[in-house]
Amino acid sequence: MNSFATQTIAQAAAQTIYLQISAGQGPRECGWVVAKVTEKILAAASQIKLCATLLEARAFDKASMKRNVLEPETASYKSALISLAGDGAQALFEQWQGSVQWQGESPYRPGHKRTNWFVSVQCVDYSCLSPASISALEKDVRFEATRSSGPGGQHVNKTSSAVWATHLPTGIKLRVESDRSQHRNRRIALERLQLQLNATEQAAVQQQVAANRLAHYQLQRGNAVKVFCGADFVEKH
Repeated sequence: MNSFATQTIAQAAAQTIYLQISAGQGPRECGWVVAKVTEKILAAASQIKLCATLLEARAFDKASMKRNVLEPETASYKSALISLAGDGAQALFEQWQGSVQWQGESPYRPGHKRTNWFVSVQCVDYSCLSPASISALEKDVRFEATRSSGPGGQHVNKTSSAVWATHLPTGIKLRVESDRSQHRNRRIALERLQLQLNATEQAAVQQQVAANRLAHYQLQRGNAVKVFCGADFVEKH
């Protein structure tokens, strides 16, 4: 990618707001509300011509986790991460910031007495998606343009706006066709790659912490490599 395109990506990242919609510790019904709120925010952003993208969604069930497109009638998400870019992004966020309440009967447990469900909408600071991080990541990514296959009529299918992004050091590969603009899809691909790499790194750290904790409780009695005796702690030979 040329320097102008790289600069544009960095500038766009600097102006982007990241919204996290979360069910917290709530049940699956709250996850359903997360999906509905996500749909509403994306629709509101589209009406005022904002660049809005669902970057990440954590599902309550494996079936939802495999979906790339929200299906609010059935989807249930623990959390969703949306990026908003453009004039009016901050104003839109302020309209949603805080707790969102839904009043209604559970779509999963007919007859359940509870009728009030809450989710949160917060602005999150993703330092891993900073312009510097994205620019550094871009050097390790190979892009391939391809035709989009999603909705949008003849214009989408005739233009090579979709992209395959391959992270060369790890081999992680993903396809993005969220937008009609190839440039915009490149940026979305970089953001999603960075989130995936960040999650992998965090998982590795957690695994190491767990291994260290396990090692803390492992003690073999007998077959000592060194033996010490007495109050003077003298090594026995």
